[in-house]
Amino acid sequence: MPWCPKCGAEFRAGLTECSTCHVALVQHPAESSIDEPVDMEKPVAVYVAKNRLEAEMVCDMLRGQGIAVFNRPAAFRQIQAYSGADARFGVEVLVDAAQTARARALIDETNRELEQAPLAEEELARLAEEQALEASEQPAGDSASFRLLPVVIGVIAAALVLLYFVSARM
Repeated sequence: MPWCPKCGAEFRAGLTECSTCHVALVQHPAESSIDEPVDMEKPVAVYVAKNRLEAEMVCDMLRGQGIAVFNRPAAFRQIQAYSGADARFGVEVLVDAAQTARARALIDETNRELEQAPLAEEELARLAEEQALEASEQPAGDSASFRLLPVVIGVIAAALVLLYFVSARM
């Protein structure tokens, strides 16, 4: 499977260029840490997106303005503390510390423009389709609530049986 040497994303066989970074893919992941991009001296989170699609839109906009950008899943507590967003899908957008003020100004300007003229349904659908095509298939994992379901059912059943016997003796 090909990998992006810049952002570390894995792609399906047959693709030759990273759709995010627009660099040639390599056959093996880079040995360096994905958390510290090589073109940034000190990465700083300038935005926490609610999902990967929003993060990619922000990253594309910043790249279009000549700002090196990187995104990664955000930490659970950080998302809860700053945005109240759904922590399972939060994505941090990082830029070099020297570009922080410019990046935040561009993000704020873009958000104001979107509030005044929201994206059309067709554009949102196109962006969602692009993201779905780029996403690698991941097996659905068992959630904790489904693993606890038999225990909860057992406790409820035991309580009902106990209630039956107690009420029968009265």
